[in-house]
Amino acid sequence: MVNDFENNYKLLFSELENFCNNKEEINIDEIKKVFKYEFYSKGEFYIREGETPNKIGFITKGLMKYYYIDLDGNEWIKYFSGENSFTASYASFLYQFPSLYFIEAIEDTTILSINFDTYIKNINSSNLWCTIARKHTEKIYYEKEKREASLLKESGSERYANFLKEFSQLSNRISLKDTASFLGLTAVSLSRIRNMKQGKINKC
Repeated sequence: MVNDFENNYKLLFSELENFCNNKEEINIDEIKKVFKYEFYSKGEFYIREGETPNKIGFITKGLMKYYYIDLDGNEWIKYFSGENSFTASYASFLYQFPSLYFIEAIEDTTILSINFDTYIKNINSSNLWCTIARKHTEKIYYEKEKREASLLKESGSERYANFLKEFSQLSNRISLKDTASFLGLTAVSLSRIRNMKQGKINKC
């Protein structure tokens, strides 16, 4: 159990190193002081629509989905986050306004979270944390722009093929319904695309 706990912080330490120019600046003991261990059972929420988020987290094990609920009660998947990725309603977190969407665990999930006050304090007092925050924000905007282009310019088959590449480690853990919602397809359309793809594989 102790080893699992330590490994959680080692995963976060390794990810933060990727954002740094000088890896020696990262101190794992400092990380342990500001990031707190949390556990979410399948179906529990990291944030709900309408709540103002007070933390940003790093997933060490498990899977989260981000989604909107429209006026008719339909669920629209915005994104998925699995192991070794950060999770937050990020704009709401930074500007402290109510979240526009839900973040829900679709598996039992462990997260290391840092609260808003500590996050802002570190950014205001440390060039290292400024760099981490900037590069993390750049990554979010890159993913956002790529997803928008995919929904506007690609066919359903292309979107599904790219989904399998981008989420190769997660795709078999995400339900057909959630995958279809993320791709902007109906479950029937996605089933047809998957069957066609499988048919091509079988002929090879």
